[in-house]
Amino acid sequence: MDTAEGYSGFSKDDEQATRIAALALSFMSSDTISDKAIWHSFYPDLTKADSYRTAFRRDRMALAECGIMVSRVDGPETLWRVDSASFVENTELSDEDAMALDVACLPLVDDPDFPYGAELRIALSKIDDTFDNPASVTLPAEERVPSRQLATLQECNLSGQVARMDYERVDGTTLQRQVAPYGFFGLRGHLYMVAPVVDENGVAVEGSTHTYRIDRVKRVSKVTGTSFCVPEDFDIRDWRKLPFQLGPVLCEGVFAVPAQAMREFSQATQGKGTFLEPGATPHAAPPSDGEHSSVSLLWQVEISSIEDAASWAIAEDIVPISPQELVAAWHSQLEGVVAYG
Repeated sequence: MDTAEGYSGFSKDDEQATRIAALALSFMSSDTISDKAIWHSFYPDLTKADSYRTAFRRDRMALAECGIMVSRVDGPETLWRVDSASFVENTELSDEDAMALDVACLPLVDDPDFPYGAELRIALSKIDDTFDNPASVTLPAEERVPSRQLATLQECNLSGQVARMDYERVDGTTLQRQVAPYGFFGLRGHLYMVAPVVDENGVAVEGSTHTYRIDRVKRVSKVTGTSFCVPEDFDIRDWRKLPFQLGPVLCEGVFAVPAQAMREFSQATQGKGTFLEPGATPHAAPPSDGEHSSVSLLWQVEISSIEDAASWAIAEDIVPISPQELVAAWHSQLEGVVAYG
C-alpha cells in the first residue's frame, strides 16, 4: 500500500503530511499494525533499519502533536497501536488550524490515486461541513464513500492477514483467489493491488504475484487464522506502470529525450525503461523534429498501447523513434493537436 510514493510533484513537507495522514487513518481503522507492515507500506524507499526507525519516530511525534499517541505493544512480534490516552478528552481545533488542515488535505480528497481519499473526506467533514455536501467533491457518486472491498484489503495488508476475493476479469468472467495483499498504488484514476496467490498456510505460490484493479474486486473477506509476511525485497515501485503499460506488452519503444529535459524526465519515468547512448539502437532513425535535435540519451521501454504511448510522449515533450507504428501515431496526434488547438 504505498501511500507516500507517487506524489513526486509534492515538496518534502507535502510528502510527510500525506504520509502522516495515511498513518493516522490506518491506525484509526486497525487494532494493531505490525512493524514490518508499517515499514513496507509507508517507508518503502528506506532500506536501512536505522533510517526507518528515525523516520517513523519523527512521524510518531507529528502524530502526537495531532493528539494521536502511537505506542508499541509488548509481545514476540513488534506491533503498534493507538494508545488509549489519545481518546481521553475531546480536542477542539482553532479556526486557523481547521483552515490549514483543509488547505493541506483538500487536494488528496479529490485525488483518485490516493487510496484513502474517501476516508479522508469523511474525517474532514467532522471539522468542515463543506465535505458533507456531495457537490463539493469531484469524484463520481459511487466513489464518495469508502469501498468496503478496499477497506478490507487494506486491513489485511496492515495486519498481515490473507484475503479471499471474487475478482471480475476483463472478459467478464469471475475467479476466486486467496491472496496476500502486498501493497497498493494508483494510476489514471484507478487503484491497484499487488498480491500473490497463497496456499492454506499463507505461503505465496511461486510466479503468482499479479496486479488487480480494486474496482473489479466484487467480494472480499478475511481468512481467519491464516497470515502472511511481505518479502523483504518487495518494493511497490517495481510494480507501478506508466499510463501506456496497462495490459499485455505489444512492443518496445525507443524515444529521443532532449538534453535539457533529462532530469525532469527521469522522474517522470518512475524508474521504468532503460536509458541508452545515442546510436545504441541501430534500427532507430534520428529524430526529424529540429527542436529535439539535441539528445543526450535514448530511452527504451515496454509498451502496451501505441496510442497511449504517443499521447504520453507529446505530454512529456519527447520524440518516438521506433517502432514505426508508434512514430506514425505520434505524428497523427500532433496533427490533431495543431488542427484543433
